[in-house]
Amino acid sequence: MSTAPATKVQAREAVLNESPFFFKAGSRQLFGVLHLPDTGAACTRAFVMSHPFGEEKLWSHRVFVSCARALAERGYAVLRFDYSGAGDSTEDTADTSLEMHLEDLGAAVAELLKRCPGATRVGLLGLRLGAAYAALFCERIAGDARFARLHGAPLILWECVTDGDAYIMELLRSNMATQMAVYGEVRDNREVLMARIRSGVPVNVDGYDIGKPLLESAGRTDLLPAGPMRHAGAVLVLQIAASAQAKVRDDLQKLAGNYTKGTLARAAEQPFWREIKPFYGRANELQRVTLEWLEQNDV
Repeated sequence: MSTAPATKVQAREAVLNESPFFFKAGSRQLFGVLHLPDTGAACTRAFVMSHPFGEEKLWSHRVFVSCARALAERGYAVLRFDYSGAGDSTEDTADTSLEMHLEDLGAAVAELLKRCPGATRVGLLGLRLGAAYAALFCERIAGDARFARLHGAPLILWECVTDGDAYIMELLRSNMATQMAVYGEVRDNREVLMARIRSGVPVNVDGYDIGKPLLESAGRTDLLPAGPMRHAGAVLVLQIAASAQAKVRDDLQKLAGNYTKGTLARAAEQPFWREIKPFYGRANELQRVTLEWLEQNDV
């Protein structure tokens, strides 16, 4: 495992320690960046951030960095990392699956605990499909003594994907839009693209291949459990919409209600995980709502 020297970055008035490194998830090599407050004291609270899939990771990157730094300013240790097939981590996107990414998330949590042994509570924060991964991971490890420091920890779900089938269809629409731009027509509709993936031939979406493993593991209507969730910590289900008056998503309202300590909130932001005209270096409203929720819940 190689580790680059920590760098110090000026963020507002605070100076933060940021260390890039590689770590293992089984035989796979994952890339991570650890953000620490520059206080010299051991961090007792921490977060692992779970990024979205494909091109959404690219467009949301700056928001993730800004949020990690804001959390570190407030005394949290924060680990950002690249899932297998993404960023600087190994593997091809076409070979990745929900199960592989859940293993990656478990390895990231273990790596954070190794580097920050004083952390007594480790929360998860995810966006879009990354939020679904975070929620599923917490369900999988509920009651598992190896992850005891996650059981009562905060879980933050930004614009969570709950319907995997609808999400895959959304990705395939992007492929068809590319066909229209290149050929002036849609040559392969969604049914053809789905059949191709199921046959073992990946389909490219904005430079990222969707393969059969991801389709079969994440492409299902009920991506998250339909009944009560097992995670016992405080949970923030946060809907992101351009207008604060936007209709509340029924699925997110139901998801928040499935948690014993679930809270549904909204943040008025543009969909920064897509290619949009405004540059999003920081989602101010989203960050404000998230940080205020953490303070109100004393986590």
